[in-house]
Amino acid sequence: MRCLLFPPGWVVLAATLLGYGGFFLLLVPRLHPAAEYAVYTLSAYALTVDIAALPRLKAYIKKRIVQVCEHSRILGKIRKTTFGGAYLNNRDFRVNTGLSLGMAVNFLYTVFRAVTGILYASPWFISMAVYYFLLGILRAYLVRCYRRRPQNPLAYEYRCYQTMGKLLLLLNIPMSGMVCLVIFENSGFVYPGLVIYLSAFYTFYMATVSVINLWKTRKMESPVLAAAKFLNMVSAAMSLMGLQTAIIARFGGDGTGFRVKMNSITGIGVCALALGVALYMTIDARRKLRKVGGA
Repeated sequence: MRCLLFPPGWVVLAATLLGYGGFFLLLVPRLHPAAEYAVYTLSAYALTVDIAALPRLKAYIKKRIVQVCEHSRILGKIRKTTFGGAYLNNRDFRVNTGLSLGMAVNFLYTVFRAVTGILYASPWFISMAVYYFLLGILRAYLVRCYRRRPQNPLAYEYRCYQTMGKLLLLLNIPMSGMVCLVIFENSGFVYPGLVIYLSAFYTFYMATVSVINLWKTRKMESPVLAAAKFLNMVSAAMSLMGLQTAIIARFGGDGTGFRVKMNSITGIGVCALALGVALYMTIDARRKLRKVGGA
């Protein structure tokens, strides 16, 4: 079993190329069922060994990055600059830069939503622009909290964390209203032209950032960073909800029952996630503040 899950590198590469590339065979008309089963089996095995190889791949990439950084002239020049040196050597500066970048991307996407809403006279786009504007304000609040931390920031950060939970609880009200409109009126986000692809790019960006932050901040004991992590989760979930309705509306044909069922499942899941995260943050912050004496 170990040999099957952790084969040599050339076997992993061959299984990956053959397993994923074999899907092109499924485009061949009247392909024999045995060949189809073989393709699916090989692709499943390729996915399994790829996932099993991720820790080794991560260790190898990390080792190579360290080697390159030690001998890189370009990185040395970057480290000598004010911004580059602070970003590479100062953890707090990196975190603050990441929070500010997320806030900037959020507001840029708000402008994009507002402009497309005006151009296409879409109330959905305008409502989403308002929603992302409110998200941007919450991100700006987190940036402010992180920049104004005192010398002993734990109690202060937990108060910011608690406030963010309450604000997310309030934000869940318009979110739930939008989801209810999508479900009960059988409507959704119709993205004309290339707008759907730009929205998909932002959605996958937010989902990726959310997963990366979950991994990076798992050992950090900063309540502000935990609040940013939860905010990214809610934002990514809502973006996926909007993208799903748009994709079904554009590519799903006339399957009204399927659209209602999928939007109901996803919408209720997104609202439940946002409500659960907001309540958890509020209750957890209150409990932690009692421990540190900041209540």
